[in-house]
Amino acid sequence: MYSGLGFTRTMNEPYQTSDDSSRSHQMLTSIVANIFNYAVSRGLDMEQINAATGLARTDLINPETRLPEVLAPTIWKLLSEAYPGQSLALHAASAAPLTSMGQLAQAVQYAEDLRSALQELVKYCSVLSDQLNVELIESDSEAILQISHPIDQIDGGYGAEAGLGLMTRLVRETLVAEDPFVRVEFGHQPFGSLQAYADFFKVPIWFQQSLNRLVFRRDALDLPTQKRDTYLLEYIQRNLDLLQDHWRLHDNLK
Repeated sequence: MYSGLGFTRTMNEPYQTSDDSSRSHQMLTSIVANIFNYAVSRGLDMEQINAATGLARTDLINPETRLPEVLAPTIWKLLSEAYPGQSLALHAASAAPLTSMGQLAQAVQYAEDLRSALQELVKYCSVLSDQLNVELIESDSEAILQISHPIDQIDGGYGAEAGLGLMTRLVRETLVAEDPFVRVEFGHQPFGSLQAYADFFKVPIWFQQSLNRLVFRRDALDLPTQKRDTYLLEYIQRNLDLLQDHWRLHDNLK
């Protein structure tokens, strides 16, 4: 029997919780697994994590399943209490595998150009988490990828910081040459030294903004990607369409 966060389950049973919102809203298991593994690598005891979340390593084996999204901020809270004043989310994002974003990372890489790559993030963001909202907004001089999630209010911004950090790495590894970023905006205050943010993002960082945003030069949207491939992109898109349909059906049957 496992329990934590109001969850109660026996081996091979799905998570259950008295909190309907926690039960109904979920995120990709690979995301939770990466936070879990980072926490253990930093020295948090597995028993401590299990007591707070009900999670065991065996729950994280299949990366394309989903788990209750409330598990992520709970682990971030344990980490922040153990290591206050450190840029934990950026530290994790610096080494987290791009595969933690599932097949969506491949769709970004096979897109034709930066605009198409960002549009893949907008279209398929629910594969990562069913409450994640991503918008691409274009002005005369800038393009803004605006990212929001209700758990930003729960974890204080750790998830947003890790997510934007991983997306920044993905974009930079996807493009052929020049850097497209203008600045990064966060809704929270910095968790660690400002130098850690400068070293990671290499562009100005604005804190305590209304939303979390990655801001690009508008002319950078036409920059080509290294691995652009129309056929492989359509192949991955079809897989993502099936995943979205599967989770929509799953959610409707609850």
